[in-house]
Amino acid sequence: MYTIGIDIGGTKIKFGMFDGVSKLVKEDQISTPKEAIVEKLIAAIKEMIQDQEIHGIGVASAGIVDFQNGVVRSCPNLDALANIPIQDMLEDAFHVPVVISNDANCATMAEGTAGVAKTVSSYICITLGTGIGGGIVHNNELVHGNSGYGGEVGHMILVPNGIICGCGRKGCWEAYASGKALERMISEAPELASKNYQPKDVFQNYTFDTSCKCVVDQYLEYLSIGLINLQYLFDPEMIVIGGGVIDSSKYWWSELEGKMAAASVPIVLQQAHLKNNASMIGASLLVKQDK
Repeated sequence: MYTIGIDIGGTKIKFGMFDGVSKLVKEDQISTPKEAIVEKLIAAIKEMIQDQEIHGIGVASAGIVDFQNGVVRSCPNLDALANIPIQDMLEDAFHVPVVISNDANCATMAEGTAGVAKTVSSYICITLGTGIGGGIVHNNELVHGNSGYGGEVGHMILVPNGIICGCGRKGCWEAYASGKALERMISEAPELASKNYQPKDVFQNYTFDTSCKCVVDQYLEYLSIGLINLQYLFDPEMIVIGGGVIDSSKYWWSELEGKMAAASVPIVLQQAHLKNNASMIGASLLVKQDK
């Protein structure tokens, strides 16, 4: 029997069938619907598994997740998902146990089980996508916090009274160093906006185009400040960076490391080994932990 791992993001939903700890047998994805999200997801999963037998489903979702009740309480980048009974709907559709958790926490678990952080006991995992997610592990224990908000590093204030974040507050790190923030920076640069540049175009032309270099340097500055703050605050053995933005890291990783070197404390910075599949893999591991 297989386990289903689902990663619900702001722009796409990835899901896969897993055999064992992290052996991916089959995977697929759909664009995140604007409405009837769970219903369309159920149909897509049924098409993928056909008549294969599954024993559980794990869901990684962006936003603030009520782990106990299987509900996403708030999701600034995906309002249509808030307070939908995802767990109940999936259990009714597939008649197997369903567990749901925050996507960054799932990615963090995956990197500690089968990824780059499996050799350390204290680390922070940052996911750079539409927003910024985070998971904090101390002495091999995931930090959930008193109300389940532990690890929501994207909403620490970086610039007082700054740009409005999707959460409604001003100046969050997510508003300056997420994929969505990078898109905003590009749109505010006339010479790039006129070319209809996307983030991947700006990264690819980083070393050749002064306009691209200006935007990327500013983005990396905001990113590095947040990472250095986390190092000073938690002193982890390692900071792991994953998420969709990391796919372009070959163009800017060395520059980020250079900015991180400005800190007066040692920082071990690593790219997520599981890349953009980390949350989906971590979601599948939820089922095993819940058994």
